[in-house]
Amino acid sequence: MNLLPLKLLSIGLSCLLVGTTAAAPLNSPEIEKQFSQVLQGKAEQDFTVGLALGAGAAKGFAHIGVLEALEMAGIRVDMIAGSSMGAIIGGGYAAGLSVEELSDVALNSDWLDVLHLLDPVFPTRGFIDGQKIKLFLEDLYGSKNIEDLNIPFAATTVDILKGDLYVIDQGSLANAARASSSIPVVFNPLASDDLVLVDGGMIDPVPIDVVRSMGADFIIAVNVLAFPEGKNPEKSFAYLDGNELENSKSRWRIPKGNEPWYTAGKPNLAEIAHETVILSMALIAANQVELAKPDMLINVSTGLSAWNFLEAEIAIQKGFDETQKALEKIKNLD
Repeated sequence: MNLLPLKLLSIGLSCLLVGTTAAAPLNSPEIEKQFSQVLQGKAEQDFTVGLALGAGAAKGFAHIGVLEALEMAGIRVDMIAGSSMGAIIGGGYAAGLSVEELSDVALNSDWLDVLHLLDPVFPTRGFIDGQKIKLFLEDLYGSKNIEDLNIPFAATTVDILKGDLYVIDQGSLANAARASSSIPVVFNPLASDDLVLVDGGMIDPVPIDVVRSMGADFIIAVNVLAFPEGKNPEKSFAYLDGNELENSKSRWRIPKGNEPWYTAGKPNLAEIAHETVILSMALIAANQVELAKPDMLINVSTGLSAWNFLEAEIAIQKGFDETQKALEKIKNLD
């Protein structure tokens, strides 16, 4: 039995219970009212808005749609905390990349582009070294440091050895995003002295408390690991017949027609490792958003695999649609 998801869930919830319930202030009805008035065009935004952009690998392309919807609604983003893909997208936005530029990067990539970013190594700590991704991020961000960004920004990462959460709020933006998105087993982790740093989503998939600590008056949390409507994450089990179980095998073949190339051998070792991590993150995120109580929660269920980097358009549209729904709800509070 693989105990990794249970162990990570236990670590994550312990951190949340210690950090979130003690620190989270009550949401201000007055700020919420002001936010509603801004959406209605009745007031200027004289309070700060902080974004907590969550982990989710390819699901995180939804953050681009979220940013687009906020811009269309006239909401100014004053600070961003990101985890994993949330750190990559949020870091780019904080560095001055427009929604259009972020969309172009996401939408104009094919499977050859994705493969070009992968540098497989003998798996001592990960299957992929990650140096090509770091170079890509440096090129995308213009080799900027966090303290020089247009919008205050922070990324989360975790020391896998002790389960401690770290916030990166200065220095290389590319290194911060790379550390925050170092999916265990899949990517080689970064290091700092004795720390072995992996994906921030392992225990902080939606960094609400981080953006709260940055001083945001109104916090918008984006959970791209939301369970689909109708799925009850509290249902702990279902039943199977043991006589119907058999050894599973990957089925490598050439994709047919318009079938995505990554379904040709489903699931392979890397995908199983990744989806194990994603499941743990999703369970932690569901509890985290309940405990941390952001002023506005945007739950996005993209319906995509976490490995599906070739259908960003679907994720972006989902993020846009769910944000518009959430904004409309607050707009109509009066």
